[in-house]
Amino acid sequence: MADGEIEVTSGHAEFQLGGDAVFSEQITLSSGNRLLSADSAQFDQAAGIFSVDGSVEYRDPEIRIRATRAEYNQRTEEVFFNDAQFELWSVPARGTADEIKVEKAGILRLKAVTYTSCPEGNNDWTLRASKIRIDQTLGIGTARNARLNFKGVPILYFPYLSYPVTNQRKSGWLIPDFGTSQTRGIEFEMPYYWNIAPQYDATIVPHYMSRRGLQLKSEFRYLAPGYDGVLTGEYLPDDDATNTHRALAAWRHESNFTTTWRGTVDATHVSDPNYFEDLSSGLAATSQTHLRRRMDLNFYNNVWSGLLRLEDYQTIDPTIAAIDEPYRTLPKLAIRGFTPEGFLGLQYEVEGELAYFDRNVGVTGLRGHIMPEIALPLTVAGVHFEPAAAYDYTAYSLNNTASGARDNPSRNAPVLGFNVTSTFERLTSKRNWLQTLEPRVLYTYIPHRNQDDLPVFDTIEPDLDIVQLFRKNRFVGYDRLGNTNQLAIGITTRLIDASDGDEFLTATIGEILYFSDRSVILPGGTPADSSSSDYLLEFTMKLLEHWRMKLGYQYSSDEREAKLADARLSYRSGDNKIANISYRYRRDILEELDVSAAWSVADHWNLVGRYDYSIFDQKPLERLVGIEYETCCWAVRTVWRRNLARRTGESDTSISLQLILKGFGSSDSSADRLLDRGILDYY
Repeated sequence: MADGEIEVTSGHAEFQLGGDAVFSEQITLSSGNRLLSADSAQFDQAAGIFSVDGSVEYRDPEIRIRATRAEYNQRTEEVFFNDAQFELWSVPARGTADEIKVEKAGILRLKAVTYTSCPEGNNDWTLRASKIRIDQTLGIGTARNARLNFKGVPILYFPYLSYPVTNQRKSGWLIPDFGTSQTRGIEFEMPYYWNIAPQYDATIVPHYMSRRGLQLKSEFRYLAPGYDGVLTGEYLPDDDATNTHRALAAWRHESNFTTTWRGTVDATHVSDPNYFEDLSSGLAATSQTHLRRRMDLNFYNNVWSGLLRLEDYQTIDPTIAAIDEPYRTLPKLAIRGFTPEGFLGLQYEVEGELAYFDRNVGVTGLRGHIMPEIALPLTVAGVHFEPAAAYDYTAYSLNNTASGARDNPSRNAPVLGFNVTSTFERLTSKRNWLQTLEPRVLYTYIPHRNQDDLPVFDTIEPDLDIVQLFRKNRFVGYDRLGNTNQLAIGITTRLIDASDGDEFLTATIGEILYFSDRSVILPGGTPADSSSSDYLLEFTMKLLEHWRMKLGYQYSSDEREAKLADARLSYRSGDNKIANISYRYRRDILEELDVSAAWSVADHWNLVGRYDYSIFDQKPLERLVGIEYETCCWAVRTVWRRNLARRTGESDTSISLQLILKGFGSSDSSADRLLDRGILDYY
């Protein structure tokens, strides 16, 4: 059928001279993929208009309309309806209108409209407007004199409103968030989403706080072939509580210039040390002591990798002395080369670094480090042997040294290692389990070198864990090389379902045997003379179908007590039943019990909660309770929370209320982010 042609089907028709016609029984008009039916119709040949009456129904791939009367203009291919009901297939959504015009380009124009995404027979939320224009191709709706009703109560009015009618991105206002906080007072957020272009968008959020004032928050995202990133900004002019201007700026960026070159930026800055304590609702944010500003340029291929880094920190904890603040590295150049099968079948590796460390107080200067290594990998009867020899050389050119101290100290020492690994497998007889046994032994020898005259720019001695167990240098960083004569021993076993590869159990145990004292220390440290390290245990297990258990444990055989413990039991059934209980212990520092859950308790009702209690301090760190009621077209969520808000121990209580109208736009609200952080697997 050609464009503009109409196929008419009717039980009875009368035709007049000049082409006019009257159809008195059921009539169907079709043109392309559009169909119009009614009880009766008339055709005006001169005007090219079909007029239909009684049980009118119109269908096309995007919409269905029922009305008492309609007209179809053959020339413009436009359809007019009176007293109409409509359904949008793609949203889905429905509504009523006194008048509807359907244009050929897929544009709907409606007058005196009621619109909702709720199913038939449910009008829990409705949008009423004097006029609405819906572009089905672009997925955009615009309304004039719009009033948003919820449960029959008007909650918002807009002289002009633009909103998405599909799941595609669309500029427009999003549903607001309400809340209260002891620190910030009554809070109200009205997010605006700006769909700038396919590769750019932004969210702008006016944030009113009755005790602070009006804050403007924004997030700009960009994505293009080869790079992407997020720019975040917050500005509070003249905080009512402090009478100061307060702001936050953050930039996250990643560029892939070529297959071998990549650049990243990660930087955050705030106007004052108390910014997060006063204006953030997150426990993780308020506990920060430093904000990192880092820019990296990376290179890597099959043999070489390189890093050029500029790094700085903003210290936001006023209790940290200037001498204890982290150093700036301006710049740092690091390289690493690795060849697994080189000359004479040997394995060659070299790592080097050149970095300048700067700070307003204390020793500053240049540090250079290089360590080449040669290893001989061998495999005999399923056992892998790897003897290795390396040479560590680190030198400094220092400024602001103490009187009598050297400006150019250095250190050099050999690093010898012998690594043995293997994997044994067997099928169990009772069940179709694949059991593995994976022993590992690493012998390390590093002679003592006096390093008391070397500064400490970025070196720490981390906690002992499974990774640290098999590192040759017990320090992380090049300012110290720990002397040792030791043997690290570890063994891992796994139980794997041979039919589907699902891992049922993993267990690892290990310790280090020392054959000499460890006298190299960091400033303020104590030399160690024990003959063995603590025992380390890591254990994970699948319990039944929905349960998981994870345990980490560090036990001192000399002191006969635990130093560290971390245990978690998790339950997950589908996406609507999640529960976690965690226990964390660090001797003399921390003992904490954390319980959280997100649970569907009945039709439409969900509960979320978290209770984080410090046994060590004998007080709760965070308490959170949320109730959510969700239907097919809307949801409402309220969250009560009390948490530590300041480093000095004060707590803050907040309540948030979020209304979600499905099919009317949504955003990643602060309540969503809060629950996602606080409850494992909540998202």
